Amino acid sequence: MATETTVHVMDDLNEDPSDGHAELDSLFDSASPTLDIFNDLPSAGEAFPSPCHYALDTPMAQRTKPSISGLFFDPSVLISEELATSLTEHASRYFGTTSRPQGSAVNQVMFFGRASEKGSGLPPFLDELIPRLSALLQPHLPMDAHRMLFPPKILWSSPASRQAILNHYIPGEGITPHVDLLTRFADGIVAVSLGGGTVMTFRRVVDNGSANELEGDRWDVYLPARSILVLTGDARYKWTHGIEGRLADCVADKGDPSWIQRETRVSITLRWLLPGADIVGDWA
Repeated sequence: MATETTVHVMDDLNEDPSDGHAELDSLFDSASPTLDIFNDLPSAGEAFPSPCHYALDTPMAQRTKPSISGLFFDPSVLISEELATSLTEHASRYFGTTSRPQGSAVNQVMFFGRASEKGSGLPPFLDELIPRLSALLQPHLPMDAHRMLFPPKILWSSPASRQAILNHYIPGEGITPHVDLLTRFADGIVAVSLGGGTVMTFRRVVDNGSANELEGDRWDVYLPARSILVLTGDARYKWTHGIEGRLADCVADKGDPSWIQRETRVSITLRWLLPGADIVGDWA
């Protein structure tokens, strides 16, 4: 069977909140007008003051894995600079290098591919990325998690479909806390950060679908460029993930915490679709 690739270019994507978590759908945020802490800070390109512990409205992010079951993150496990450069060059065809093309509001591109013995069905630059992620992550993931994310071709009893999303963030932008659609995507999410780093916030989902703010139920984690994030099990289903829109992040360091100014960032997210979720429209 020949490989297939479907491409969707999205302007400010609003995913269908059909999973019952309407307030948790995936929406890009504009720069938040409430971050007064930045009013007196330097302009882009200048250094931010350090330390940053006085910024009470900006949580201090950690650089290490949070205590969330099913989440994998290790800041020392990075894709190669050569691979990151190649991926960034491909992404620049859609978004530009440091900013979006003049007059363009596109901040997300979606690819869909049906896997077969010939490959993932995705564009060649993503088809190259997947086996390299598999090899890089294999020593660090539980065997069942790795097998779920990167199943051997011998297990493909029927063609499986995978989605890849390229998200483009300029400094000041974020993405609303959300749980990936339960009726569309299977367990297991892999995300790669390119360009600048950012802080991702995780909040536990409670029974009413909201996010709990109690101590221990929120984690702020700094994701550096070239790092990999994996969400499975509880991390995929019971925690929201999002990025607050701001110009810099307060990040823990060996001494005092310090500001890390945001740069243009592209993320690549890989997810398997549930059976039948790759079919759009009604069939008679």
